[in-house]
Amino acid sequence: MPETTATLFDSLVLAAVAGEIRALGQARYAGVRQPSPDTIVINLAGSAAPAGTVRGAVRHLLCCIHPEMARIHFVAALPAAERLGPFGQLIRSRLAEARLAEVDQPPFNRVVRLGFDALGGRLWLVAELMGRHSNLLLADGRGVLGALKVVTAQMSPRRPVLPGRPYRPPPADRPTPETLEAEQLRGLLQSPLPLPRRLSQALQGVSPTLAREIAVRAGLDPAAPAAAAVESADRLLQGLREISVMLAGGAFSPTFYTDGERPAAFAAFPMRVFAGFTAHPAGTMSEAVDRFSRESAPTSHLEARRAHLAASVGATLAKREAALEENRRALAEAEAADRYRVMGDLVLTYARADRPRDPILRVPDHTAGGAEIAIPLDPALSPSENAQRYFRRYAKARAVGRALPARIAEVEAEARALRDALVQIGAAATADDLREIQEDLAAAGVLGRRPSPSRIGRGRRAPGRQDRSPPAAGTGPRRFHTADGATILAGRSARENDRITFRDAGPDDLWFHARGMAGAHVILKAGGAPTEASMTAAAQVAAHYSEGRHSPQVAVDWVARKHVRKPRGAGPGAVTYAGERTLLVRPALPEE
Repeated sequence: MPETTATLFDSLVLAAVAGEIRALGQARYAGVRQPSPDTIVINLAGSAAPAGTVRGAVRHLLCCIHPEMARIHFVAALPAAERLGPFGQLIRSRLAEARLAEVDQPPFNRVVRLGFDALGGRLWLVAELMGRHSNLLLADGRGVLGALKVVTAQMSPRRPVLPGRPYRPPPADRPTPETLEAEQLRGLLQSPLPLPRRLSQALQGVSPTLAREIAVRAGLDPAAPAAAAVESADRLLQGLREISVMLAGGAFSPTFYTDGERPAAFAAFPMRVFAGFTAHPAGTMSEAVDRFSRESAPTSHLEARRAHLAASVGATLAKREAALEENRRALAEAEAADRYRVMGDLVLTYARADRPRDPILRVPDHTAGGAEIAIPLDPALSPSENAQRYFRRYAKARAVGRALPARIAEVEAEARALRDALVQIGAAATADDLREIQEDLAAAGVLGRRPSPSRIGRGRRAPGRQDRSPPAAGTGPRRFHTADGATILAGRSARENDRITFRDAGPDDLWFHARGMAGAHVILKAGGAPTEASMTAAAQVAAHYSEGRHSPQVAVDWVARKHVRKPRGAGPGAVTYAGERTLLVRPALPEE
């Protein structure tokens, strides 16, 4: 099984990183960033000067609680950040002017507590690095102030993590290698489980990787059952004691391993279980973890978020398209409602109360040139009652028919917005882009609650929704410059499409959109009469940021911005336009 950050980041690696944090002395809190929803970066300006650093230099401490990448370590370069979430904002407000005063990590424990002396007293930033149970929280002497992952009582009755609740550390109900006795170990080995799995399960702070290492050092087969190692309990205990001594003395030798060109593992000391890999001594534990985390991930966090959001939008779009098909079929049936009225009239005209009640009434249909029609009847009902049944079906079908066009238009608008979002997701360059797209969909109720029916305006439409919130800090429309000095703007989301169309563009600027496709609004600002080359470039940008981006050619409509209108009640990005002309172009971006 390939090693992951979560399986390799054990209590020994955490102890080595905790030593690096202590080496900063009374470091000053210098800011917070949030590269992703499950990652926080704390900037610390050290008062001491660890090896390889400058006194007072700012170090970046990354804390990640991703189930497969949970870790805490210093990073060499700041990762790209998105807007701070509630927990990041809490840290920013509570740790202002704070200094690091204490670093506490009990031996063989995957929890580290960073004590900060803040304006309001001692605060604890607690990192719990335990796979899918990982969390990062801020607490004071009274209890939890906030957490990166709030855990309700319904989610975990034994250990909820909620603001206002007292902080209770994860239970430490197993022996550690430093407290384990020989007889106790022999008892724990009475198990059919593989030896490394049993050691990891029974001992506090012993990861599966460390358990395999201990088995190899004792000369045992890691694949053998634990019960077969009972006679070798003394050798196993000696290996555990050696690890304990190394931990107590802080005698770490951080090592990074590669398999050819690929990263393979990292460890707090050279391990025999990694003998098949090439070992590279690392300057610090953080250096080894940081390199492995950066180089081993098959996809970036941005790509993982992109895939997750695209899957959610795609599934919702499939449901909307199925609903459209069903509603259109129901509308077709409702448009044939007159047949129910005719059948009711014929039953009243031809059925006699004194004749035997038959299940079928066969009579000439005066609306069809006298052709015979077979009308199903309920023998238990009188002719009048059978006729009334058909009149009621007629009335119901008419009512449904009146409501369906508005519902169909509403679902069509939702489907257009979802197709537009899929294009935006595919072109998103940052986590903030994805966040804004998701917020657009959530605000419109497209991913979750149903929005109120949309009013559909006349004319040709580009899909989307609207609000008047400003762009997020550090974001903005895509911007390109042509060889003749014109500027091209392309929206990243539905709201940004509205912003560039109705705020950034002047009435005589040109507006572009892929014809009949989901895609970005594109504005050409030429400062006068645009050249043919600039117009082609703008059309190519609109084609590139559309559903047709992989097609050899795309039809792109263009029109002066003053001829683009926002239909009353329409959502962001939804517009109508008239007097358009069309260019057939190859999707491409301008060469800068």
